[in-house]
Amino acid sequence: MSTVPWWRSVRSSTILQTETFREKDIRIVERVPASVRLGVVVSVGLLLALGPDSVRHHLAIGLVWLSVGSIYALIVFWDPTIELRSIRSAAVVTGLDAVLSLAIIAFTGGASSVAVSLLFLVIAAAAMRLSFVATVAVSMALGGAYFLVAMLMDVGQTSSETRTQAGFWWPVYLVFTAALTGGFALLTERATRAHSAARAQAVAERAAAEEERDLRARLLKSYEAQETGLHVILHEFRTPIASLKALTDNLVERAGTAVADDDSWTSLRLLAAHAGHLSSMMDALGDVAASRRPTFSTGRRRLVDIKEFLHAAGDAAGLEDSELRITVTPPGAQSRLDAQLLRRVITNLVENAGRHSRGTPVEVVARLGRGRLRVLILDRGPGFPAELAPVVTERFVSIGERRGTAGLGLWIADQIVQSLDGRIRFRPRAGGGLVVCLDVPVD
Repeated sequence: MSTVPWWRSVRSSTILQTETFREKDIRIVERVPASVRLGVVVSVGLLLALGPDSVRHHLAIGLVWLSVGSIYALIVFWDPTIELRSIRSAAVVTGLDAVLSLAIIAFTGGASSVAVSLLFLVIAAAAMRLSFVATVAVSMALGGAYFLVAMLMDVGQTSSETRTQAGFWWPVYLVFTAALTGGFALLTERATRAHSAARAQAVAERAAAEEERDLRARLLKSYEAQETGLHVILHEFRTPIASLKALTDNLVERAGTAVADDDSWTSLRLLAAHAGHLSSMMDALGDVAASRRPTFSTGRRRLVDIKEFLHAAGDAAGLEDSELRITVTPPGAQSRLDAQLLRRVITNLVENAGRHSRGTPVEVVARLGRGRLRVLILDRGPGFPAELAPVVTERFVSIGERRGTAGLGLWIADQIVQSLDGRIRFRPRAGGGLVVCLDVPVD
């Protein structure tokens, strides 16, 4: 364990050097043992002057001790950090305290000296500087030295029994004192370190929270900038692209098939196809813009006839009655639902199925019951492997014949269905093709 006291430790500096415990306060705490040392010197002077005659048998040596002790006490009081700078300085100061205390005991009566209490002060001060083990070791060494002093000094003035008892019992109590004071110092240090660690953790957590808030604010700002840019694109391009598509469709319709072999007819058809693609891309961008809002749901629910609703979605997908087979269970079922969003999803799914169904009708099977509407869309197209089902609704994913497209259609549909608290699942159809299962809650 370090000899640096707990109030000087690096771990506790963040706690103690605050508004309530500053460097000035730490200096005051460090001067406490130095002040006690000065008080001890003064008390020895009073003992030599006013004490019983037995303490003045070695008066000359006592006065020399008083001079040396006064100089030593003043030096340490002037700079109390001397005893706390390192292990060596702490050991030297502890050793000087012990030697001076034993000397004044020896020259003021030995086993009968009242100055024996100074040994307990030495142990208490050592517990502040040294580790628990070192403090106990100092107490044992100090007790052994005191035993020799008690047995050898002023033999003629104190009985052998008294010297023996003093030389035995005082060292025992010194060890007890060392264990007690060292234990309290150890507990205090550990409690302070635990407090420091808790405070450091709290500071780290607060810094992390502030960093997270800052990151969130920057992400929100970036998000808003993207939203603004997307809406600008939609606003500036939607009208001219819609006009371009209308013009090309009109030109194709007016041209008819009279010039089918002409290159201009092919170019016109290609121009119309590109215009249609641009229009679809703008619709997809509009859906992306909507998907970035907190929710797709418009909150507008209305009562619809399920079969008529599905026929309307098929019409919007461009499928003729012969290309679409609709079955609703129970017949004539009606429900209250968000028709605008749900029709967009079903139209998208039916249109995909019709595009890949290879001339066979698209089957739409709807079942209404227990507050949920389940719609199955079945085709005989190429489908895709079952292991790809979890990824087809991710953004920018194009599979099979859809490779090269934007890869947003199924993702947008999935986002809309999630906003309605529903789900979309895909699985291969027996005999070839794909089954899309749409499940949403309804009223």
